[in-house]
Amino acid sequence: MKSSLLFCCLACAAVTPALADSDDDFGLWTEATVQKALSQSFSIDGGLEFRLDDKFSQPSRWAVSAGASYKTLKYLSLGVGYVFIHDYKSEEVKAKYETDDETGAPELDDAGRPILDGYNVEQGYWRNRHRALLEVTGKVEAGRFTFSLRERYQYTRYVGETIQQHKFRNPIPEAWLPDGFTGKKYEYAGTTFIEHSVGSDVKESKDKHYLRSRLQVEYNINHCHWTPYVSYELVNDLQDQFDLEKGRLKVGAEWKITKQHRLDIAYLWDRYADDESNSNHHVISLGYKFKF
Repeated sequence: MKSSLLFCCLACAAVTPALADSDDDFGLWTEATVQKALSQSFSIDGGLEFRLDDKFSQPSRWAVSAGASYKTLKYLSLGVGYVFIHDYKSEEVKAKYETDDETGAPELDDAGRPILDGYNVEQGYWRNRHRALLEVTGKVEAGRFTFSLRERYQYTRYVGETIQQHKFRNPIPEAWLPDGFTGKKYEYAGTTFIEHSVGSDVKESKDKHYLRSRLQVEYNINHCHWTPYVSYELVNDLQDQFDLEKGRLKVGAEWKITKQHRLDIAYLWDRYADDESNSNHHVISLGYKFKF
């Protein structure tokens, strides 16, 4: 059994970078959960979560959660929960180009390319979020297969933040470098600029409402502690005419170590519907659950 666990971990680690294109991101998401059954139909739980993204180089989330689940029928359950999230927003860069004073159209060089004027750079920062959720899950068994559909309403409150913003302007022509310009110079993204200023930008508090729909299929292998599964989830924005925000595919297996201890290992793929870069997010997901 230990060799099987090692094989699964190595397989996930090998497949994730192999599937990623140069613009893709990949990371490691971990979660530990404690679940207490108060009766045959009612249970409470609490959890801790840590995420590592940006090609395993940047801690991106710490979270603590609490929830409750009530099994109304054999194949139907209700759940509520709260999550406090402390996550990292990566640096955001916006290129600025020279424009015509009269028309406002971008000015072009001899090769027909927009002429760079500078960059606005919002520094990466940590922010807090408060999340509440309400969900209903239905299950149907067919032989050794278990099909489940979970519909989750998710409300998130983003706490406002004041962040630092850098502005770089007036790039120095390469012909003037390195000795043709003697004034102050500022380097960014491989370009040297004459002007650099530092200011602040206020990120206002905001609320987001989503519906997350997840379809999952599990397979019960006879006399085996492993239960493989595959799921696909759609995330729709309830504030934007039910617009599709992203899709998430998850393929993994749960290892029932003992009656109380369980380990979940999975590969997770995220894709935002409106991402113009066509980049994907590949994740190795590890979860531990203690039930008592």
